[in-house]
Amino acid sequence: MTIDNNLLTNIEQKTVCLENTHCLLSLHAVSLSLAVDACRLTKVFEMTLENWQQCLPLGEACDVNFPSWGAKIWDMMKTVRKAYYLNKVDVNLYEYESECFVDFKEAQQGVAYDKSSQSLFQDTKVEDIPTILICALRDLNEVLMEISEFLNSPTEELIEVSWRQWQENYRKHYLKACKKDYQKWKISFSSRTLKKHLEDKRREALEAFRQQFLNDDEFEQVFDSEQMSLDIDGLSRFLFTHTDRFGVSYIDEMRPFFSQELVALFTFVELWTMIGNDLQPSKKRKEKASPQEDELETKVFALLAKLNDVVSEEWTQQITPLWKHIFKEFRKEIAQAGVREKFKEFSKKTLYCIVGYLKKRNVYRSDETFANVTKMLEGENNGMRKYINNGLLELEESLRQRVKEFVDKTILACSAS
Repeated sequence: MTIDNNLLTNIEQKTVCLENTHCLLSLHAVSLSLAVDACRLTKVFEMTLENWQQCLPLGEACDVNFPSWGAKIWDMMKTVRKAYYLNKVDVNLYEYESECFVDFKEAQQGVAYDKSSQSLFQDTKVEDIPTILICALRDLNEVLMEISEFLNSPTEELIEVSWRQWQENYRKHYLKACKKDYQKWKISFSSRTLKKHLEDKRREALEAFRQQFLNDDEFEQVFDSEQMSLDIDGLSRFLFTHTDRFGVSYIDEMRPFFSQELVALFTFVELWTMIGNDLQPSKKRKEKASPQEDELETKVFALLAKLNDVVSEEWTQQITPLWKHIFKEFRKEIAQAGVREKFKEFSKKTLYCIVGYLKKRNVYRSDETFANVTKMLEGENNGMRKYINNGLLELEESLRQRVKEFVDKTILACSAS
């Protein structure tokens, strides 16, 4: 079991012990201990929920059946009432956020997990202990229900962000070994025979990947068999709606760990890309590179030209050279639309985030509203405004830092020229 499930089970088992206490004194003592445990576990789950709201978990939550714990905690509260009833003390099961509980909960904030303080117990009135315990269990139940609702309704945006974070973590910790194994395999074949072996390896990898799915319907959600292409959008949705299939994994700095199933999934994604690149004729790629680049640059600069009227006066002569430098440096990121972007010719998101940052740096007039800038680019004030409004905050962290450093340096250089 995961740590979270163990902690919940421990509280459940300690509640059962209440019925076996020999007197009111020992009942109060165990109840107070149980209230401390419930309060602290509630805090743990609140922090867990905050983390999961930034990046969906994979497998970590599967060991805890959050909906079922609502019924279990209600049974625990009834056990508390029964234990006190046997000692001729009435307990109200519907107490919630009583003043004595609020004070008790706040008093714990200053006591570290590896420290102990008797003042908390000394300051608690004996007659308040049953109420405090009921409120603590109800508080725990509230956060467990919040987690249950959250895990049952992931948003498209959070799925996209989470996929990117998990993939980046895979690339940080596992991609080097994947590439090393691939290069070691590839080096054993001559250029004359390599293509055949690449095609064989791709078929084998695809068949192994297919085994992770129960049937053809599931597989079609993540792979387009007609086009022989991997559907990253479908794969990310499948991953975060079938987390129980991929083991328990963590991406935090203290304990980065990927299950075998998750490593296999991301390894296939990277392997499919590497084999696809190696199967493309190199001459053909070189021949197409120039016209594609010209076409993309033409489209991007045609779109940016719509903002010429809101360029700051001091930048009217330098705006084109500035964008030339930016486009050349980040052409790859601008060229590739994200899986959630409806416009697929290039990444308007990346482009508009840079526009937003340039507006913040007064390259575009700061007094111009975000809504009007969006209308100039899109023809209407639509959802793309958030990228201009939030700027680089909408980009993943490493790209955000690269763009900021490069743009700041380029602005300085252009200003000096």
